[in-house]
Amino acid sequence: MTISAAPAVAAHLDRIGVAAGPPDVAQLDRIVRAHTATVAFENLDPFTGTDPPVDPAGVTAKLVHGRRGGWCFEHNLLLHDTLRDLGHAVTPLVARVRLGLERSAPATSRTHRLTLVTTSQGRFTVDGGFGATVPTAALRLVTGLEQPTGQAVYRYDRDAQGTWVLQRRGSSGGWTDQYAFDLLPAPDVDFRTGSWHLTHHPESGFRTGLTAALVTPRRRTTLDGTRLTVRPADGPARRRELDSPAQVRAALEDELGIDTGGVAGLERRLRAVYFS
Repeated sequence: MTISAAPAVAAHLDRIGVAAGPPDVAQLDRIVRAHTATVAFENLDPFTGTDPPVDPAGVTAKLVHGRRGGWCFEHNLLLHDTLRDLGHAVTPLVARVRLGLERSAPATSRTHRLTLVTTSQGRFTVDGGFGATVPTAALRLVTGLEQPTGQAVYRYDRDAQGTWVLQRRGSSGGWTDQYAFDLLPAPDVDFRTGSWHLTHHPESGFRTGLTAALVTPRRRTTLDGTRLTVRPADGPARRRELDSPAQVRAALEDELGIDTGGVAGLERRLRAVYFS
């Protein structure tokens, strides 16, 4: 395959600064690291009452050409299709988010997208859309192996039903579940349904509050409502409360690399939720 045969792939790789090459594990890891360091996680669409795109052309137009970020359904559709078109063997998966929950807690809905990549060196998972705790590398799908990334250490566990559970080691040294999934290929309708549910359900946090994150090898930057937090890889966190819609927009643009110019109604929504 040549990049000229797939303009969407060429545009994505140009956006994240990765050159084309053979579809091996080294390329896979380069793409994941560059994507997570360049394309932010953000929920500006559901926050402002807009349905996020759920089709490849719409996602490419927004995240690549529009220089926006997005959530898991967008990030991982884009990554899935790019990896597929580069020659990787990919399988779309759907997960139940377990962040902050005990293993015994009731099941959550299947509202997180990720991708399984099968290579000659084993199976890996790719996830570009899990907010501030997104894995910034392709993770080997084996149980118990501690896998350091630039900002955290991850491992895979299996629960009593044999379900795969991604875990992240916290600052206290303990392990926290991130999400759980099986390896059955998920159809597009699961992702379309999950996107609609999180956009329109009245209790969805993606609808009621603003969140954004960008994780690079040097720092993890998060915006939670009006609180901006920057956590350098080698130093203490810095936190700042933002005092106006203009400051929030500036943080989105300057700290998280999100072009907010096309987000209709952002200032009005910020004033209604945070500055009324």
